[in-house]
Amino acid sequence: MEAFITVSTVLFYMLVVGLLAAASYIDIKTHEIPNKLNLALLACGVLSILLMPHISLTSHLIGLFCVSVPMLAVSLLFPDAVGMGDVKLMGACGLLLGWEQILVAAVIGILVGGLQGVYFLLSKKKGRKDHFAFGPALCIGIVTALFAGRYLFDGYLFLFMN
Repeated sequence: MEAFITVSTVLFYMLVVGLLAAASYIDIKTHEIPNKLNLALLACGVLSILLMPHISLTSHLIGLFCVSVPMLAVSLLFPDAVGMGDVKLMGACGLLLGWEQILVAAVIGILVGGLQGVYFLLSKKKGRKDHFAFGPALCIGIVTALFAGRYLFDGYLFLFMN
């Protein structure tokens, strides 16, 4: 890891976390993630190409598609399963994080969303056919990957590839 973190990097991370917090809050309240927030995150993804030189341009570009395209397919095949705001969120943040870290974010988001769903079912707050906001779970995964994704990905490779 880099021993030196610039003020611009800290401000950039604060901006990204703030946008993700706003997306989570709005998704909880309205079950939608506004396009303006996803566009702001996409702009952060473009900026990350300059601010995160340790992630290759190829990784950024693959990250744009490697989670969002399968989510789009799920959304088209099962229209009520995943919202388009979630698909756009993962595309924008995939550009931001690169392919390895967006995979970490997706796994964490799916686990958190699954636990949230189990909680809603067991507590009888929601039924099997009720919807709940998935964006906040994805945002938790994205923030985790932003700060620890490299370690989690490398740890996974170490545990399962040796």
